[in-house]
Amino acid sequence: MKRRHLVLTLVMVVILIVTGCSQGGTTTTATTAAAAATTAGSDGGTVEATVLKLGHIANPDTAYDNFAHEFKRLVEENSGGRYVIEIYPSGQLGVDRELMESLQIGNVDFTVITASDINQFVPDMAVQDLPFLFRDWDHVEKFLDSDVAQELYSLTESVGMTTLAFMPRGYRHVTSNVAPIYTPDDLKNLKIRVAESEIYIETFKALGANAQAMAWGEVFTALQQGTIDAHENTIVTTRDYKIYEVQKYMSETGHFFAFAALQMNSNLLNSMSAEDQAMIRAAGLEAAKTLGKEQKEDEATAKAELESYGMKFNEVTDKAAFIEKVQPVYEEYFKTHDRKYFDAIQAIE
Repeated sequence: MKRRHLVLTLVMVVILIVTGCSQGGTTTTATTAAAAATTAGSDGGTVEATVLKLGHIANPDTAYDNFAHEFKRLVEENSGGRYVIEIYPSGQLGVDRELMESLQIGNVDFTVITASDINQFVPDMAVQDLPFLFRDWDHVEKFLDSDVAQELYSLTESVGMTTLAFMPRGYRHVTSNVAPIYTPDDLKNLKIRVAESEIYIETFKALGANAQAMAWGEVFTALQQGTIDAHENTIVTTRDYKIYEVQKYMSETGHFFAFAALQMNSNLLNSMSAEDQAMIRAAGLEAAKTLGKEQKEDEATAKAELESYGMKFNEVTDKAAFIEKVQPVYEEYFKTHDRKYFDAIQAIE
């Protein structure tokens, strides 16, 4: 009887495991590979796979997620299946600061985050947030290929995070339910959500707005309920997160340029062979360039879609008036930050 009971118990365990696997889920994109700890090698055989976790805050099939998947594809292919990356989207492993803290202690191996949030750990990275810093997309792309970008990436090593690449997302513009924005005066007292960056807050205060830092996950509801009147973001993000459902106008202010950052736990990277480290770094840069090109090309499509949904666009032609208003932001910034990164970016031709 005891033997029969043991057999029945084992059968039930097997059934539960099979049932659990068949039900799947949305928590990762590589649970089968992780459970098996093996993957197909380039020669058609199998190899032992090191499974690594990547977390980000974005919805599936949006820019951050696509960036993560392109990086995953490159690493898995170029390692011959020795590394498998599980992707956890939608803030499953935490939001940006939580993700970075998890990255530092090794609970997460990679993150794709809003690059501005790195400032909380490395203040000099805030240079990327300065208003009207980049002249155009060409300037951005040359910056990303420059030595100054590599030098900025290296700053995060001191806090246990290796920045592998910035993925360009596009210029940020103002959306509003009140009226279009043509001059800084149109922003006066406007309740606008900004990202949780001191420079973002101070920039919109200098422009006369009532700037309110708010986590991204709260923005749609706040706009819907009228807690805030406006927000600022890229055209593609405004489309992808259906902001057009709760906002009427988009004014192309182009006040900031947005980046997503791909980061890795520094101890993990340093534990790898020199060849694997080079492969990981190259995959990050290649994925960022590929997705950045897609973001640039998608802007026109996203704008047309938003217009078809009823969102009204207007061009902001007098940028000089906005730039003049934000000069106090620069003055305060240079009181506590070295000018060298700013000057280097401005010198890029």
